[in-house]
Order: sequence, then C-alpha cells, then structure tokens
Amino acid sequence: MFVTKLGCIAVSNVAAGPVAVYDLDAANYAAVPTNGTIVNGYTLTVANAGGSIAYNSANGGYFSKSNSTGTDTIYGGPNYVTSQSYTVFLAYKLSATSSGRLLNTQSEASKDWLMGAYNGNPLCFYPNFAVNLPSTGADTAWHLDWATWDTSTSTGRLYVSTSVAPSNYTYTATNAGGGGFNQLRLFSRAAASEVQSGNIAFVKVYNGVLSLSNIQSLHATYKARFGY
Repeated sequence: MFVTKLGCIAVSNVAAGPVAVYDLDAANYAAVPTNGTIVNGYTLTVANAGGSIAYNSANGGYFSKSNSTGTDTIYGGPNYVTSQSYTVFLAYKLSATSSGRLLNTQSEASKDWLMGAYNGNPLCFYPNFAVNLPSTGADTAWHLDWATWDTSTSTGRLYVSTSVAPSNYTYTATNAGGGGFNQLRLFSRAAASEVQSGNIAFVKVYNGVLSLSNIQSLHATYKARFGY
C-alpha cells in the first residue's frame, strides 16, 4: 500500500506499492517552514534572509520564489545516491521570467540531479544523465510530474500532466551511471546559482517506482487543488 497526504488527511490506496517517505507539502503549513523543521524524520534547512521565498495559501498552499536571491532556499529529504529505486512527485508552476533549476539535489558531487524545470522550461528530469533536458516549452501552468528511477534496469522515466492524468510515461532513458540524489533543494543549485523563480506546492518522495495506476490515482486525488 502506498500512502500520501492531502493537507493533514492521510490518503491510502488499495494497490500495493511504494511508501511516501518524504512529504514536503505546503498544505501542511501556514508560512514558510523554519530552519530545523522535521519532515518525516528529515531535517529541513531553510535560509530566507533575502525574503524571496513566501507562502501563498491559494491552491491549497504553495511556496513561491520571487527573485534571484540564490542563498534563499529550502532543502532536505533522503539520501538516495546508493542503489535505491524511487519516485519523486512534484507539483509546480513557473514564473513568466524564470531561468534556472527548480528542484535540484543538494550535493551534485554525489549525483547531478534535477527535476521540474531547467532554464525556465518545464518537464525536466536529469538523474545524473538526461532523461529530458528541455530547451523550449515555457509556460505558467500548474504541472503534476512524476520522476521514477528503477535501479534494477538503470531506467529513468518521467510522467507529466496538467489537467489530464498521464496515460503512460512521456520520457524514458537508461544509463548505468544514473540514479539517486542527496537531499532535494528548492529553487537553485547548492552554489546559489541557476536560480529559478516559480511556485512549488509539494515534493513527495516514494521509496520505489509507482505504477501507472498509482500515478493516475494520485492525479485524481490532487488535480482539483490546482483547478483541474
């Protein structure tokens, strides 16, 4: 059974599958989390001296990055640089004038990993190699995307959606050097470069590869929150 949360309500699905081990969801907050906040046993590092990260209560809650203050960030979560299959479920909306990395690993020395957007273009997934590294397609719609890594086959896949649930993966690639991440950093690289303005409603990490039916069920659960 895989378990996730909508707001403060646990939602269980009858199909067997991976467990949500990290659930950074703005629906569970009324402000930007403070430094040291614990999320599913993982400690968040929050730096916002520049004040460029804000909380917005619309769409059930989201964190918004307004400018290029690269030292303003939130990061935390698992260390999956070893042989671990996973799924990352991300809800995000870009700003019209954004360019950078939306969701990045905190330690690129461990694995160079990013998801969500690259240089202002959505639908990115780079688990130490390019599953999809877009150069076009910028928009300002809410996206619900799932990035999966199957360590048994060294395969990364990306399932993408807005109003309509995925009917299959959109991008897939295989590389023996691919894989995990060392914590997940919102809105920039750890060096405070490639800052991406935009909005993130949640980042959810599962300790295995979700099935297509699991993904479709999650889309049905969360789509109304984003007006779909």
